[in-house]
Amino acid sequence: MGTDGSQKDSAPTLIGSVQRALRLVEAMHAEGGATAKRLARVTGIPLPTVYHLLRTLTHEGYVEREGGAFRLAEHLPLAS
Repeated sequence: MGTDGSQKDSAPTLIGSVQRALRLVEAMHAEGGATAKRLARVTGIPLPTVYHLLRTLTHEGYVEREGGAFRLAEHLPLAS
């Protein structure tokens, strides 16, 4: 904070969709894989949003679908 008091403390800007996607990742890790309906239930994220996020995470290689269940990909596409 400057000595003139011009700078104010503020909360960080958070992106809700990223927070929801991370909650899904955490839930899949804890559950070892689950249906979209189960993930919606345990995270509190609306089912249509869960489907959109899972589609994106699958497209990006972070999630795999086995039958009706979604789970984290065995080899996550993280930078080395």
